[in-house]
Amino acid sequence: MHTKQFLSPADVARELDISTSTVLRLIHSGDLPAIAVSARIYRIPTASFEMYKAGTLTRPTTAPLGGSKARPEIGRGERLPAAAHRPLARAR
Repeated sequence: MHTKQFLSPADVARELDISTSTVLRLIHSGDLPAIAVSARIYRIPTASFEMYKAGTLTRPTTAPLGGSKARPEIGRGERLPAAAHRPLARAR
């Protein structure tokens, strides 16, 4: 069992005897969960890695965002009220 809470891709690669590039491919494909610390740095939660090794890790299912209704486009197909067509009076 690991004592660290998060592992680097190099740690995972060493443990699985694969290359770091392969670990990054697993992360980008969604097969191995990871946290993006920055654009190029990832950390893998130790609990997720242990589940991945045991073969018990499942991908989370995500619900579709929004609904099935189309979102209205503001201003499209709407008529302006009659008052909006009159020029505004200037303050004196």
